[in-house]
Amino acid sequence: MNSTKKKILFFTPYATRTGSEMMLLYILEKLDRTRFDAGIVSFADGELLKEFPDDIPVYIVPKNFNLFQKISFQLGVNPTLEFLRKLAKSFKADFWYINTTMIPEAVAIAREFSIKMVTHFHELPLTYAYLKKPEFKSIIDDSDLLIGCSQATCKALQDSGGKNVSLLYSFIDHNKVKKDEKRTAGLKEKLGIPKDDFVWILSGITSERKGFDMLPDIAQELNETGVHLVWVGKKLEDGLVYYTEQRSKHLTAATRIHFAGEQKEDYYNYLNMGNGFLLTSRQDPFPLVMIEAALLGKPIVSFPSGGASEFVQEGMGIVTEDISVKQLVNAMRSVMNGQTVTDRTKSIEVASRFNVENGYKNWIELIDKNY
Repeated sequence: MNSTKKKILFFTPYATRTGSEMMLLYILEKLDRTRFDAGIVSFADGELLKEFPDDIPVYIVPKNFNLFQKISFQLGVNPTLEFLRKLAKSFKADFWYINTTMIPEAVAIAREFSIKMVTHFHELPLTYAYLKKPEFKSIIDDSDLLIGCSQATCKALQDSGGKNVSLLYSFIDHNKVKKDEKRTAGLKEKLGIPKDDFVWILSGITSERKGFDMLPDIAQELNETGVHLVWVGKKLEDGLVYYTEQRSKHLTAATRIHFAGEQKEDYYNYLNMGNGFLLTSRQDPFPLVMIEAALLGKPIVSFPSGGASEFVQEGMGIVTEDISVKQLVNAMRSVMNGQTVTDRTKSIEVASRFNVENGYKNWIELIDKNY
């Protein structure tokens, strides 16, 4: 272990309650102040900044430029890059910890100032399309350490030419997973779902990657009375969401679809409402909600979208062979009719391994090994 106190500058894109940013919050809450000095750079003034530890300074990168910055930008001076250059000079970090692939500006300045860099990947290849080829190449080639949140993520990094690739499974704070049975029952009643009906909970942003658009197809294929699909998560205001909502509204299937929207206070009570948890992502590295659902004892049915194949063990549910609505619905039926036996104690036991204490210990080992 290196006994010299290290100075780390952490980078995050939105400071919202995404899985990758919750992981960063958990690390910062546990960070040993006798061993590390830290700062946080956020590219947005998000709600999570209020939850980060008070003793860690926060720097918010200008993205919505004022008039002077707009003029500067037109003259070839990028205020975002200039801000990061000043920070590189004033905050003398031993290394930058970039907690996503989505802020290539940070990678560019780290490279410019020869600052050592960790990039923590919470993304699989479909997300790489949002980066330009030189940006992605620089992340792979110039990061001193690449961390993947699942074996699937690490393989994608190695396939991209990454050299120093390490696995750090995503984890959650188990103390935050709290349910209220009475409140759960009330929310179920509010949605108009009869007490004894079977509920499949889905959770995530309403994106194509998360498979939101498949909801009507699943409901139509299942077509069973007394079964409900409840999607919990932030709603994007785009054409795909409108299309999916319209299809759901005019569906003739017996299976009903409900949109619960983004939840904060009642998030775990909505998860608890489910008799099962359904993961429809086309790609998902290692979703935190999967761990949360298992910790609540819910059987999981999932596509082979990434981390689910590494997490779901016998007795916890089913991961289909392919991304197929028909296979998914057959798996749902198998869980509902008891043909596939699930054991809530098994789910809880496996989920309990992915806790903050174990996760932070593994993170420290990675940092000590490389720095």
